Amino acid sequence: MYPCLLFDVDGTLLDTEQAILSSLSDLLRERNIPYEPEDLTFVLGIPSVHSLPRFGIQDIEEAAKRWNRLMERYDYQIRVFDGIEPMLRRVKELGLRTGIVTSKTRTEYIKDFARFDLHPYFDVVVCADDTARHKPHPEPIVTALKRLEAEPKDTMYIGDSIYDMQCAAGAGVASGLALWGAYDAGIAANYRLRHPKDILTIMEAALP
Repeated sequence: MYPCLLFDVDGTLLDTEQAILSSLSDLLRERNIPYEPEDLTFVLGIPSVHSLPRFGIQDIEEAAKRWNRLMERYDYQIRVFDGIEPMLRRVKELGLRTGIVTSKTRTEYIKDFARFDLHPYFDVVVCADDTARHKPHPEPIVTALKRLEAEPKDTMYIGDSIYDMQCAAGAGVASGLALWGAYDAGIAANYRLRHPKDILTIMEAALP
């Protein structure tokens, strides 16, 4: 059993892919940089401060704010993945420590996540503006471990992207690939999770 579980948000707890890609496509079209949403999947899991410069955008802060406003058009598409809430409820019943490590800014996290009433299940939340370096650098997970007073060997990080798995490896924690949200099912990970209940299978297998 891993006494500490850390989770990504987009593509892991929330299905936000279409909303992210459609709103980014809208932003780029406004700037005469046409991309179809399906051609933008390479930005998934990357903070806007790193993804937007790839398109030659220099006013990152203003562009990120506009992206967030455009994403509100697609709020109706965002949902919690099936099985997430029951899994989190059981995780807390088991007494495990939990945290979120996300590439979202604190403002984005509050806007996109708070309405789903999942926040009480987490002991700490590390957002993009909490660290100087971001995924795939291990600093976000290391920061969460410090706040939880948890050891890497006692921790699993669950995410859907290669950046999540690289972040976990760099921090020395076990990695779990959330296949229900992963765009690339071939990403290397310590655990390959087909459904949120697979997390409970791993945790409960170690119970006496």
